Amino acid sequence: MIDYQTEVIVNRPIEDVFRFAKDVSRFDDWTDMTGTHLVSNSGLGLGSQIETTLKLGPSKQKLIFEVSAYEENHRLGWKTASKGPLEWDADYIFEPQGSNATRVVSAGQIRLNGILKLSEPLMAGEIRSGEAKELVKFKELLEMNK
Repeated sequence: MIDYQTEVIVNRPIEDVFRFAKDVSRFDDWTDMTGTHLVSNSGLGLGSQIETTLKLGPSKQKLIFEVSAYEENHRLGWKTASKGPLEWDADYIFEPQGSNATRVVSAGQIRLNGILKLSEPLMAGEIRSGEAKELVKFKELLEMNK
């Protein structure tokens, strides 16, 4: 199992930060995912499903995530709902830092299955670094669109 946790301070109000974080159509702009879209038509909320493609080593893996936590302006959580070589639980916590800044904490666990499990020790650093870079990109996108 690979655990990670990273955080940034985004110089935007919590409402703006949370609105951007829950905009599934923008995930591809700040993550390593592609083709990300909401499977359900009722909007993002607890139990909603999101389909995406993730580059996993030399291959690409289609994944379905289910929203496992949703607290407006406070928390978003995801877990894989699809079966495959990867299981992923992720949480984003949003905390106001005054009226114009937000602390965003990204934490999660990734479990690789099958033959990929052997590569966990090698991939751990890359995954942690990648998650930190995504959060920095998230911050940059929000701050440049004031």
